[in-house]
Amino acid sequence: MRPQMAAVSFALVMGALFSQLHAQVPSKPIYNSEPEKLALTPQEAVSKWTLPEGFQVQLFAHEPQVQNPIAMAWDHRGRMWVAENYTYAERQLRFDRELSDRILILEDTNSDGVADSRKVFVDDAKILTSIELGHGGVWMMAPPQLLFIPDRNGDDLPDASPQVILDGFDIGDASHHNFANGLRWGPDGWLYGRCGHSCPGNVGLPGSSDKMRKPIKGGIWRYHPVRQTFEVLAHGTTNPWGHDWDEHGEGFFINTVNGHLWHLIPGAHFKESFGTPLNSGVYDRIDTHADHWHFDTKSSWQKSRDGGANDFGGGHAHIGMMIYQAEQWPEEYRNKLFTCNFHGRTINVEHLERSGSGYVGRHRPNLMTAGDPWFRGMEISTGPDGAAYVLDWSDTGECHESTGVHRTSGRIYRVSYGETSSNKSAITSHTPWPLEQSEFFLKNKNGWYERQFRMQLTSQSEPEKLRVALAFRKMLAEETNVVHQLRALWSLVAIDSCERADLLPLLSHSDEHLRTWGIRLLTDAWPIDNADGNRMGEEATDEELFNRFDSMAANETSGLVRLALASTLQRLPYARRASLANALLRHHDDAEDHNLPFLVWYGLIPLAKQLHPDLEKSVAVCRWPLVQRWMARCFAEQTHGDATKLDRFLQRLANENPQALPAIVAGLDEGWRGSQRVKPPTSWPMVKSILLKSSDRVDETTQATLTNLDVLFGDGRAMESIVKTANDSKADVGLRMAALRSMIDAKPKELRKTCEALLDTRTLNVVALKGLALFDDPKVGELLAKKYDRFLPHERSLVLDTLASRPVWSGLLLDQIALGKIERQELSALHARQIKSFGDTALNEKLKQVWGELRDSSGDHQLRIQELKKKLTPEYLKGANLSAGKVIFQKTCANCHILYDLGKPLGPNLTGSGRANLDYLLENIVDPSAVVGADYRISTIATEDGRVLAGIVVKETEMALTIRLATEEVTLPKSEIVGRSLTTKSMMPDNLIDTLTNDQVRDLFSYLMHPVQVP
Repeated sequence: MRPQMAAVSFALVMGALFSQLHAQVPSKPIYNSEPEKLALTPQEAVSKWTLPEGFQVQLFAHEPQVQNPIAMAWDHRGRMWVAENYTYAERQLRFDRELSDRILILEDTNSDGVADSRKVFVDDAKILTSIELGHGGVWMMAPPQLLFIPDRNGDDLPDASPQVILDGFDIGDASHHNFANGLRWGPDGWLYGRCGHSCPGNVGLPGSSDKMRKPIKGGIWRYHPVRQTFEVLAHGTTNPWGHDWDEHGEGFFINTVNGHLWHLIPGAHFKESFGTPLNSGVYDRIDTHADHWHFDTKSSWQKSRDGGANDFGGGHAHIGMMIYQAEQWPEEYRNKLFTCNFHGRTINVEHLERSGSGYVGRHRPNLMTAGDPWFRGMEISTGPDGAAYVLDWSDTGECHESTGVHRTSGRIYRVSYGETSSNKSAITSHTPWPLEQSEFFLKNKNGWYERQFRMQLTSQSEPEKLRVALAFRKMLAEETNVVHQLRALWSLVAIDSCERADLLPLLSHSDEHLRTWGIRLLTDAWPIDNADGNRMGEEATDEELFNRFDSMAANETSGLVRLALASTLQRLPYARRASLANALLRHHDDAEDHNLPFLVWYGLIPLAKQLHPDLEKSVAVCRWPLVQRWMARCFAEQTHGDATKLDRFLQRLANENPQALPAIVAGLDEGWRGSQRVKPPTSWPMVKSILLKSSDRVDETTQATLTNLDVLFGDGRAMESIVKTANDSKADVGLRMAALRSMIDAKPKELRKTCEALLDTRTLNVVALKGLALFDDPKVGELLAKKYDRFLPHERSLVLDTLASRPVWSGLLLDQIALGKIERQELSALHARQIKSFGDTALNEKLKQVWGELRDSSGDHQLRIQELKKKLTPEYLKGANLSAGKVIFQKTCANCHILYDLGKPLGPNLTGSGRANLDYLLENIVDPSAVVGADYRISTIATEDGRVLAGIVVKETEMALTIRLATEEVTLPKSEIVGRSLTTKSMMPDNLIDTLTNDQVRDLFSYLMHPVQVP
């Protein structure tokens, strides 16, 4: 490894060369709290790069010629179009709409690797996150809209004002850094884009009704410019910010945090997304497709900074992506995936290897490391010369921008191997490109030419399209190179000349990639229903093709082709789904596949929600435990407490597929969780008998599940056994705990007596507490208050939760605090808010006297923030006791927040927040309800037994609701809920720190702002 130096002559001439060309930088004062001296000059920055032997880096462009570059695109003349974003602002402001974003056109006219021509295409955009070129103009992602600016004559001047193509890409109230981005043309002719989880949208054509719009909450979407069709192709992940396609047209994308690499599978629901899926039948989501992480998952990701995770790859945050398909670099880099690692200030390399039905990403040595602490790689792309170009936002911030935005810097680097010159083909000077040289483009080892040629084809006249279509068909039929065949196929798609007769032969082609593309292109005009299970648009009616797919699925040897068929399930009419799914389910070796069980299940969800008779055969043939369990769970949720509706499924299962019974009963138990009584299926005794006779299929877990279901079905003998086990002091503690939980679900007459008896038994007393919470009796509240100190310190918040759930019990709790039996500090502000929510005047007065006053959100917050800001000076904070601050965090904050893997995930994880900034902490602690994300709004639930529970609803079925409280999750039958309301309040009370002394406030803030964990 060795550092490479760029030619310094660029710096000497650049200022004069561009003095008349560049537009004014923002005139508004720039806020940035970081010392200016940390910034390296562009030449110093490039000298700090470390690259493998033979590679070198040049400055293609830098400030002031380019600033805040957020995205780029190429035109067929080899010019780079750059989106500059100035409107993204510091956290307090979010977006500065007094400023404007712009689009630049940079060109290297003399092929020396340095931009020497610069134009401004537009300079009045707002919230510009991405650009792409094609179909006679420029496409702009400017949330909440996808815009198009026509430039039909290619004179680099807009022909008209921007046209709104789509809207509904909303920007989140609480988070504004996961918004829609990433425009790229796919090989299928669709325009692809990305969207983060915390900026969910409801997208459609302008003026569309809600019914015609498509919801998105993280994931990948696409838009067809001719059909004017929008669809969400895949859901999930936190914040995708980079995607590309390999030489076979397989898409991959990068997620900025957590799991970083994903295979873009149509119809998928991916992990790393928060909250509940848009489709209630999605019980689990597909995990990352990398076999590694770029940071130590056993430690804090914060330790990735400044080289702390270099041994792993650099850190957990990734932005921008390129799959290299050129020959300027050595062969070993071809078809590798490259992405900018944010905290490592490096470029990670992934080897994409076929595995099962898809791919797995294998870690390879990093390509480079930038020694510039301001390096913020935003995108990486292959240019017409085969070199890679890297956008550098160049700033000190991360994502929340608590330190402000430095708007006057920005660099674009060119990474090449060997010669520094940029040898573009002379063909790029032609406008348009000569169609007679189509083979030059389609067979060029630099895939850049094929992609640009494809887009050039879209603007050709119809006679020209017909003429070249003949050449493409000939290549598709006669060429032996699969990559060249695929390129010919995609060119036919680009000119809208790909016909059924071109595609059907592909279904029997010897290559798996061509078979896969045959399936995709034959069905990509059919609507997809992976968001909520409700289809929109016309149903596909193609019996010949349906039958062909069924036959392929039964006999297909390629997992990739089976994956394409599984994805297609979500595009088929309901009446045709089961037969295709059944053919796929017969491949027993796919039971443990990374993707297939999920994709097949996602396609079957609508049928399972209808208890569709077609699924009887699916139940009988399925040998995949995950699908068996999910199917049974969904069946149970749809029965509304009447399991007799499942008789036909269970009987056929018992006769034809008894091996599935353990997974089936586990799914039934999950689906009925929260129910008190279920009308049993008449086939239940037979099912139990078959299971119990097969000792190899009945482990301890399955036995406990059978007992739970017996109780749920009202079997008194089973309840007698459970009560006996719960009270047996000689029985295994785990079995006793499970038995006690079953009693709580069933509520037998012995429940109260048993729970009261177990309040002094360690480990079991926590479960017993949950049972006693169901009894609306002052004597129970009095008993729990007196037994408070019998619980371990980390368990006592559960007792407080329980006592604060009823008005009378809350009064008893406050009495214990007044007597000094329970410390005042033990009662959190969250508990105080819960007590105040009862609206009891006498109780509120007692709360004020015993604990303190709880004020609602008001205009006083800014005064309080300013008061604390004056007090919490750097000098004052230096006197803090950090260890004492950690103790206060554990008591005050850890019930809802995680910091350095300490705490609970009820609210946002604080480890990665902007907590080093005092303003950030003050705003979120003093006035937490000012901005509340949808995933953190409080629901207040009133139950028929008199409790009031306040928390976040994390799951809901037609029978039950699961609410996450400060200390636990509680599942409630909906039949027991008598009231429910959703507030805009944060679960975090406004005056969380008002009960703390000045020294405690100082210690807590110092601990929260400290960069590492303390003893």
